[in-house]
Amino acid sequence: MKETKFHRTIISVTLLFSVICFIIYSPVLGNDFLSDDYDSLYRIYIQKRILYREILRPMIDLSFYFNYMLSGLSPSSYYLFNISVHIINALLIFRFLSGFTLFSKRDQYLFACLGGFLFLIYPFHNESVVWLSGRLSSMACLFAMISLIIANERTGMKSVFASGFFYLVGLLCYESIIFLPAIILIVTWLKEKSFKKLIIPGFFWLLTIGSYLLTRFVLSGEITGIYGDRLFDHHIKQKILSAGKIFGRLFLPGSESSYILLSISLVVFLFVLLILTIILTGKFKKGDDKLKYVALLALLLISLIIPVAFGVSTRTSEGDRLLYFPSCFLCMLIAGAIIWISESKVYRLITILSISVYFICFLEINNHQWVKASRAARTILNSIRNKGQENIVLINIPDELEGAFVFRNGFMKALKVHKMDTAGIKIMNFLKRSDYLKTGEIIHVQVKDSTMTIYPDVRIVNHMNGFLQLTNSQNKSSLDIRKDRNLIYYWNKAELIRLF
Repeated sequence: MKETKFHRTIISVTLLFSVICFIIYSPVLGNDFLSDDYDSLYRIYIQKRILYREILRPMIDLSFYFNYMLSGLSPSSYYLFNISVHIINALLIFRFLSGFTLFSKRDQYLFACLGGFLFLIYPFHNESVVWLSGRLSSMACLFAMISLIIANERTGMKSVFASGFFYLVGLLCYESIIFLPAIILIVTWLKEKSFKKLIIPGFFWLLTIGSYLLTRFVLSGEITGIYGDRLFDHHIKQKILSAGKIFGRLFLPGSESSYILLSISLVVFLFVLLILTIILTGKFKKGDDKLKYVALLALLLISLIIPVAFGVSTRTSEGDRLLYFPSCFLCMLIAGAIIWISESKVYRLITILSISVYFICFLEINNHQWVKASRAARTILNSIRNKGQENIVLINIPDELEGAFVFRNGFMKALKVHKMDTAGIKIMNFLKRSDYLKTGEIIHVQVKDSTMTIYPDVRIVNHMNGFLQLTNSQNKSSLDIRKDRNLIYYWNKAELIRLF
């Protein structure tokens, strides 16, 4: 009877989470491939290989191949995959919290549901869901949570080996979960309350990490790759400042002003400190429960090592996929605090509604940026697809739109994937955020005599003999073309405009 009730609960929570997630992420379901997405498509569609020698992340290409078998170059199944992984991760949080006892039966169920729900609508790891290539962090999180649940619910070396297996699979997605063994050892200690019983598992986890790093080195010739400089730099003050900003980004959207972000982050930090003080000094909870809550805080801090080491943009949502795994524990802590501080149903309802509105508002703002980025990419590719026999010159191809990637990478690969002629395509420049922020809402063409100037770097001289000379003042490149054989477009921050 209890088992039947449990299955009904799982089904109900799954349906609820699925409906909520598809509603809030429905705006991005019609998006196209963007930026690095084309790197994966190029490897599996053109080169017929997967990514493992360069950086040992084969799971991203394997998942893209799975989607390719389902829908080819139609991005629909790819986005459904991303959203489905996000739903599963929310359910895994529900499962983990169901077995991480902090409250009485009814409150424990609310704790588990609320933790999963908050994670589902959390806005500051948006990149992992709405960007197809961002799935590498959500997939890593999925296998990490499975590994953590096994460690929390089962005992014995078989469970340790099973946990290690899923950890390694997660690392083949993304390295953001590299410190999961430390998290698992803390959870194991909470069950065993014995450091002696951690010796064998600890040795196993060291061996597992060592094997992974050795394999990585053998295949690619390096361990940290292009990220090594950021991981091992010794600018302590910069790391401390980065940690402060990362803390702020857990609760706040990006801001162009570092001063404003740090100031608000300080206020949030003091508020969080107050909540923790209330929880840890309260006399109405057992010491073991407080210890478990402190342990959740420790899990969050461990999971934040990678974001602090590598950095997340404090101006936009760029890079917030690194916050995906830490947000699991953050949402657990928030859910626990809501239930712990007051037993009043009214207080809990008001708090949950307030947080939900805050989260969903910023989540939809992020969604809107990715919709705009997709629209920009689609417009540019369509202009090339419809160019006919003429050549085409592109000016100010957008690099990103407020953290949403357009064509930072993969532009030429996108053309090859879509079987477009790359020989007749000339790119004068990519428009970066640091450049377009210095302009108004629209980039206008400045005309003087026979010369057209397009911010930030491109100048076009219209010669009387029917030739055009295009010059990029930044990289000193120059292009002489015939006006009647070329189409020239530029991105004005809102749409693609044809000049000739």
